This record gives sequence, C-alpha cells and structure tokens, in this order.
Amino acid sequence: MNQVLPSFETLLNMAKQDPEALERLREQHVKAAIDSAPEAYRQRLAGLQFQIDGVRRTSKSPMASCMNISKMMHDSLQTLKTFIDESDTPIEASPMEAAKVLAFPG
Repeated sequence: MNQVLPSFETLLNMAKQDPEALERLREQHVKAAIDSAPEAYRQRLAGLQFQIDGVRRTSKSPMASCMNISKMMHDSLQTLKTFIDESDTPIEASPMEAAKVLAFPG
C-alpha cells in the first residue's frame, strides 16, 4: 500500500467543496489497505470495515460517529484484556539462544 494522501490543504478543500470526492478517496485508501493485508486477515478486516461503515451511516453527526467508533475500539480492547487476564495459559517467551560474549581490548 504505497498510496500517498493529498496535502492537508487539498483534503480540506475537498471536504468543503466536494465531499463526495473525499469519500471516494477514503474508500480507495481503505480498500487498498485491506487488499494489501495478508490474505488470512482480509475477510476479517472487510467485516470490521463493514461494521465501521454501519456506525458512520447510523450516527447523527461526524462527532457521534467518531465517538461510537472509538467506543467499538475500546470495547474490543477491553475484551482482549479480559481474555488475557483470565487466561490460564501463561504466555511463553521463545527460548533464548546461548551466545558467546567477546571481550574487546579497551
């Protein structure tokens, strides 16, 4: 995904003068990000984007949309934290390899 965003000023002008073009640009970047992800994650990412788009459509304002999407993220992180905290399986570090330490003359 090597798409470059236009400058802030250009994006601001698009938001004011042609919001539909800005939305198309957003959709292109989201699609490119999903398409560039490993294949094993694409379906999950597309599903998550579907949920985000639904929240954006049903929110009463852009600020409400932002807050609702932020809540989704925090709820997901809380679920992950709860899973980790309640897990009986300790997370194991990979075994360390032995290394020879060389002394350098000082």
